[in-house]
Amino acid sequence: RQMCIRDRDVSMLPLMITAIENDDDRQLAAELYTRYRAVMLRRAGSILKEDDRAEEAVQEAMLRVIRHLEKVRMIPENERAYYLAAVTQTAALDLYRRRQREQQNTFTGYDESLDAPGPAEDGPMELLLRREQAVLLRQCVALLPQRELDILNYRYLLELPHKEIARLMGLKPEHVRMLLTRAKRKLLLAYREKGGTDDE
Repeated sequence: RQMCIRDRDVSMLPLMITAIENDDDRQLAAELYTRYRAVMLRRAGSILKEDDRAEEAVQEAMLRVIRHLEKVRMIPENERAYYLAAVTQTAALDLYRRRQREQQNTFTGYDESLDAPGPAEDGPMELLLRREQAVLLRQCVALLPQRELDILNYRYLLELPHKEIARLMGLKPEHVRMLLTRAKRKLLLAYREKGGTDDE
């Protein structure tokens, strides 16, 4: 379903989008931005923790998306949120690391890896165990129907609220909660059957 970007909406779009010369490209970029901006901001904010920085990361992510609009057109519509979140995460991490490098001169013996997002205290054995658990979990996730996989990704990968998931999937919020419960139950059962334990 295509959204129509009306004249009054144009002022809300970043300049880089309104400057696109090709009408189809401009329309697609505008649709992506208006529909998924909240998802992108949420992902960037979870990494950068500052609204201004998160907005900067979203703008950078949109620049990267605009450079590859032909590829974006080939992505199924129900997978575009994942793509945009992934691009935004990369842009946010790049921005985070760039900021750390700028601050490097104020520290003695600075090690960027110590201040990077994520659990820096994990040693080699913990990282290996975590990797094995991730492989096992991916095998279990692959067994789920696509709709349940989508709803888990929306909730736990993209961290969307139930109302936003309901809007994206054309469901009622209470139906979303029911499907989430069912999907988690299936995933946990498959994880146990493959040898995973609940304390992981």
